[in-house]
Amino acid sequence: MIVERDPQARARLVCALRASGYGTVEAGTGREALRSVQMERPDLVLVGAVLPDIGGRDLVRILESGDHGEGVRAVITSGPGASGDDHHDDDEHHLFRWSHVDQVVTLVNSLLDDGAPPDPAALSQPVAAGPLRIDPARLTALVDGKTIALTQRECRFLQVLALHAERTCTRDEIRNLVWDGSEHVIGRTVDVLVSRLRSKLHTATGREVVETVRGIGYRLCGAGGCSAADETTGALPTDTR
Repeated sequence: MIVERDPQARARLVCALRASGYGTVEAGTGREALRSVQMERPDLVLVGAVLPDIGGRDLVRILESGDHGEGVRAVITSGPGASGDDHHDDDEHHLFRWSHVDQVVTLVNSLLDDGAPPDPAALSQPVAAGPLRIDPARLTALVDGKTIALTQRECRFLQVLALHAERTCTRDEIRNLVWDGSEHVIGRTVDVLVSRLRSKLHTATGREVVETVRGIGYRLCGAGGCSAADETTGALPTDTR
């Protein structure tokens, strides 16, 4: 659920989160959010720091305390152009300030993944998602019966996408998981890797395997989920970051 008084900021967040694979509901005021949360039971509520009726800090307290039903996890957010009146929220609740929607998607991914990175053991095992099978031991991908040789980073990139095939992986997540958070990954490094990999996969299979979610990151095309590999068988017009 997105609770935000600014319709434009709310629309940007809705667009980004839906493009990333999440279902969303909206509210423009605190009271509207409290009415809706009892029916929708969201997994997470993003609360604008300044609302027209209830302060963001107070709404988060109500939501998390369960005063209007079972407690709901909530986070106070402040987007670009937000009022300076939100500074007092920093004292008792961590205020998440964002300037680009991909930062919010990264936050949501982290919170709904319980903040845990992929299990290192999972990254050492074959993984399958849709028509794609990745074998990290052999550094290969199998698509439609065709085997494609991969570099280590190409393999890790596909593994990360397959392990999170139900959603979009943001560029920040990819930098952290594929390059282990290296500070040397700057500029369009991620985009260059993806472009080369996409060309390699398309040349071999004629299939688009990796999809760009504009302004956010990447996801597998129509994977619909991932599973342990069977060993027996081989956009966002308002944000252009």
